[in-house]
Amino acid sequence: MYLTRLRLHDFRCFSTADIEPNPSINVITGDNASGKTTLLEAIYFLGRGQSFRQSGPRPAIRAGTNAFTVTGDIAVPDGRSHRVGVSRDKRGIRYRRDGDNETNRIDLINTLPLQMVDPNVHRLLEQGPRYRRHFLDWGVFHVEHAFFPAWRRFRRALKQRNRALKSRMPKADIVVWDAELVRAAEVVDASRRAYIDHLHANLPGQAAKLLGDEPVVLEYDCGWRGDDGYGAALAASLDQDTRAGFTQQGPHRADLRISIATAVARDWVSRGQQKILTTAMLLTQAQLLYARRHVRPVLLIDDMAAELGARYRQVLAEEIAALGGQCFLTFLEPDLVPDVLKGGSMFHVEHGAVRTG
Repeated sequence: MYLTRLRLHDFRCFSTADIEPNPSINVITGDNASGKTTLLEAIYFLGRGQSFRQSGPRPAIRAGTNAFTVTGDIAVPDGRSHRVGVSRDKRGIRYRRDGDNETNRIDLINTLPLQMVDPNVHRLLEQGPRYRRHFLDWGVFHVEHAFFPAWRRFRRALKQRNRALKSRMPKADIVVWDAELVRAAEVVDASRRAYIDHLHANLPGQAAKLLGDEPVVLEYDCGWRGDDGYGAALAASLDQDTRAGFTQQGPHRADLRISIATAVARDWVSRGQQKILTTAMLLTQAQLLYARRHVRPVLLIDDMAAELGARYRQVLAEEIAALGGQCFLTFLEPDLVPDVLKGGSMFHVEHGAVRTG
């Protein structure tokens, strides 16, 4: 899958923009605050239905206007195409695929799988488990088909159990949700473990190309304690859950610990090496998606040269070019672009306008 056309209207600094990307490499250059990251954000909206910026979608409306619209045409492997769109006004955000007003975020995620490497990608290693769960579950969602229905059932039952806990309902009204939680959690956990097995088989080779021969180890924490299963863990923690007012164990607390040469990755490598390692993980996910579903996700890399020396930039660029999918990369200066990436399309952003070349 790849984006064949991107159109923006009243999106941040852009009054209008209309570009036709290359199906392979797309390099975007421009000064800071020129709109380079905004173009990546627009594509991210089309594939995730939300912004990767913490400010959320409302500030993305261009100053002095009331709404933004982002639309894209997407080519899919069987020769068909889809048109997707995201719009936001004071009433909220709306999604559309092929004219369907009932489109939701999951439809967009299925239509345009994409991964993002931004200057804050080190959060995957440095910060809380939710970043690593997000990384893990993106891959599981796309290749383990039993995962998402089970995850949705688990979240519904968890919400009801937490409501009962918060309201201090009788224990019988709390544990009534445990059976559904356990059934769904077992599928979620099995899907995650199957996917991690694939990561274990493929990540070391990808990481070695970028970081050298130090072994990368992934350690999965399922989110509950004990060897007797999730049902036993829920029963054992019922009194603690009642005091806390929420369910403290389960797949919603899972984590993926990442180590290099027996040390936690965030303590072992520099910020630039963290970027390389997390990019290796994302590239491995992209390769797995292609191997399992014959789909190549779109890769977005913001400020690729940041915190990377020339050698790392060159090695990373070679791996990106070899991946074979569509990629959008931003750079401050054309001189920072490795030669292997210059065979694609070049765009320059300045004062809210995009020009080719």
